Amino acid sequence: MLQKNLEKHSDMLSGFNLAFDILTENRDNDMFVDSNNNLTRDVIFDNILQQVKPNPINIFQVGAIETFNPNWRIGSGWSDIIFGKYMREYGGKLTIVDIDLDHLANSSLAAQTLGYEVELIYGDAVEHIGKADYNHIYYLDGSNDPKETLDQLNNIGHENCIVIVDDFNIKGELLPREVIERATIHQIANGVAIFKLGETND
Repeated sequence: MLQKNLEKHSDMLSGFNLAFDILTENRDNDMFVDSNNNLTRDVIFDNILQQVKPNPINIFQVGAIETFNPNWRIGSGWSDIIFGKYMREYGGKLTIVDIDLDHLANSSLAAQTLGYEVELIYGDAVEHIGKADYNHIYYLDGSNDPKETLDQLNNIGHENCIVIVDDFNIKGELLPREVIERATIHQIANGVAIFKLGETND
């Protein structure tokens, strides 16, 4: 029993150390491949940010950091740390909406520790996404409810912006065919789709 408790404690410390090292910048946050050498979401985020670099941009993100458990680093992505690093270097505004205060607290800790500004909103993204100022990028990573993702998309009131839908194979089931047809879909995890509102195939 003692050995098992020690092993569990060691695992917890290992997880804490990863998050601590990233938040204190003793370790780079970039993780472009997982333990099985599969590409991660970091590749997608990096490619998009390279396209807009070095311009200041606004990003509206649905979903905050769920946990600093390292097992979630690849699956969850800790995307606001990646976006926040860009904001710190090139300027812009990062807005994050979540219905879970604990998740927002994690994102707040990351922002304060790494020194980038973030606007945190507690509530349903559907109610806030349409009221937002113009954003260059919308990252939809809420629950796995396809109707919720559709409502979020329909409430985006701007064109000429990039939309990223995480877990697209689940969340994107109800998106209009014309949106799906022009999307670039990366088969990473449950799929990540990227498309530009206002863009046509003509």
